[in-house]
Amino acid sequence: MLGSLEGAILKNKARGKRGKSSQKRRFTLFLVSSHGDSRALSFDARTPKIILACIGLAIISLALLIRSYRLNVQELRELRYMRDLAESQRQLIVELEEQFSELSNRLEQAESLGSEIRELLEVEGVVPQVFAPSLGLGAPLRVLRTVSRSQSSIRRELSPDEMGRVLYILKESADKLAYETEDILEETRYLYEMANELVARLRATPSIWPVKGDVTSEYGWRTHPLNRTKEHHDGVDIGADWGAPIVATADGRVTFAGYRYGYGWTVVVEHGYGIETLYAHCSRLAVSVGQEVKRGDLVAYVGQSGTATGPHVHYEVRLWGRTTDPSEYLPDET
Repeated sequence: MLGSLEGAILKNKARGKRGKSSQKRRFTLFLVSSHGDSRALSFDARTPKIILACIGLAIISLALLIRSYRLNVQELRELRYMRDLAESQRQLIVELEEQFSELSNRLEQAESLGSEIRELLEVEGVVPQVFAPSLGLGAPLRVLRTVSRSQSSIRRELSPDEMGRVLYILKESADKLAYETEDILEETRYLYEMANELVARLRATPSIWPVKGDVTSEYGWRTHPLNRTKEHHDGVDIGADWGAPIVATADGRVTFAGYRYGYGWTVVVEHGYGIETLYAHCSRLAVSVGQEVKRGDLVAYVGQSGTATGPHVHYEVRLWGRTTDPSEYLPDET
């Protein structure tokens, strides 16, 4: 009987322990306001652990987000820098293209002036001493054309640092060539002016025969063929057929075209630089006062007007109003 009672008591204790262990532990939180109101919050024992785990995850996510933001900001700065660098390099390339284009135009002007100088001097029989300027722009222009390609092609061929070095070298070369080209252009302009002045003087200087024929009376003292007196002959007489054309021996302007005592029908041409030529004893005139003539232009025809013993041209060359020997201006052959 006693043994049965003890067994029952042990069973009851075991049941009580199992009941306690199977019950979940809960916590209650009372919130009391200043007005006396209260509120109870009851939650399971595992809830704080879950909340702490969520907070940890949130902190880790926030840290990762901040790190990602910083990386994005750094990449954005680098992209902006590369964009600004590319834009500045592009602008510099445009400036260099314009500068090289201007250099090319100046060189073309210098070469054109050089060609004109050569033509001017060759026409007058002068050996040209002007050399066409050349600065060797081929290599810089080839590099510039490479730099001026599309952006993708540039990035494949040159790094930003290499691009910067190339542009720096090109800028230095362009500045140096600008000074050299300007000097050459100024020198060529000066030579062009000098060549024009030389050609103008050459064209104003008598250099051909006024008519085809032989000299029948030279410059200097002689006995006059009609009155047999000693006198100074101020020109040369060139015998020619009646009506043969008489031409101007240099460029100039007609200052007299008419009849003059002793000379007969006469033409006087002023050539500048103090030089005048006179053509006398003509049968007929072909020009009028004020007319511009070029070397070789027709001015009159051979005759025997005035004091003359036969058809010929009395030809004079005057320098600053004083006669000089025309034979010094006549070429060897007529």
